[in-house]
Amino acid sequence: MTEPANNTAPLEDVRALILKRIPLDTGPGDQVSAALLTMGREGDFGRLGEAAIWLANWQHRYPPRIEKPALVIFAGSHGLVEEGVSLSSNMDTRAHVEALQEGRAPLSAIATQAGANIRVFELALDTPTPSIADTAAMSERECAATIAFGFEAVEDKPDLLALAVSGAGVGTAAAAVACALYGGSPDYWVRPSNHTPPALSKRRVELVSRALTLHRGHLSDPLEALRCLGGRELAACVGAIIAARHEGVPVVLDGFATTIAAGVVHAIDPTAISHCIASHTTQRPAHEAALERLGMKPLMQLEFQTGGGLGSATAIGVLKTACAPFIAEPAST
Repeated sequence: MTEPANNTAPLEDVRALILKRIPLDTGPGDQVSAALLTMGREGDFGRLGEAAIWLANWQHRYPPRIEKPALVIFAGSHGLVEEGVSLSSNMDTRAHVEALQEGRAPLSAIATQAGANIRVFELALDTPTPSIADTAAMSERECAATIAFGFEAVEDKPDLLALAVSGAGVGTAAAAVACALYGGSPDYWVRPSNHTPPALSKRRVELVSRALTLHRGHLSDPLEALRCLGGRELAACVGAIIAARHEGVPVVLDGFATTIAAGVVHAIDPTAISHCIASHTTQRPAHEAALERLGMKPLMQLEFQTGGGLGSATAIGVLKTACAPFIAEPAST
């Protein structure tokens, strides 16, 4: 696909890619529906049947099958962590990335079990984005370049893309972007799980409030909201979602941050995330609220505290199960 051009308005090129119409042949999904009728009463397969129809349409083939899934994790660092709004540090992010790269993280084992190729993209970990309460997280050119970098998530032509992020402070940045996209008070979108100390939540709310005040006047445009309030992980996820749609790759979203990245695309064109599915809902109330804004029903209820890739990686196995009843059928590509 064509990357954003190097001109004076790089985010406008990104917007054009989001708005570009992608024809979708629903024939493969119709074949799934017809096959389901031969297996029993329509609806017997519930969400698995719905997932199989979705996969077939976006893979452009019948039967749907998952033979080359990829779990892509974008890792970034945030200057806002220095304001005491995170339970972890940027050094913790580095350690987590190294564990993933060396196959020592639990997520690595889950990805292996699901048969997924795990890829970790480091996004200038040693150079955190500045605190969004002091200045914009990224320049327009940096934001567009990071979105373009996210296109690499589909360079190996996976037949399913599971997205995740890693980065201390990314949840706070995502909450700020959610405020810009959907309105509401910062405390609504910062709402933590029951495991977050109240003092920490208070600092997050205060930081998001300061950031929203600072960037007032730049937040009505979803891409500007991403640039000012988000982080490199979110921007790269936006790029991966855009590229996957153009390349015919279905996408599995993970936690709150990847959902808000999809929300940026959805705010520009609601049809531009029809190739995405929500894997699960975390215990973070704002995650469920974001999914409601996108009209998404999660595939699973796993009650994880956070995302981090656990949900999207686990969903690969569930989606393979959804494909299983159709694999014996003659394939057409």
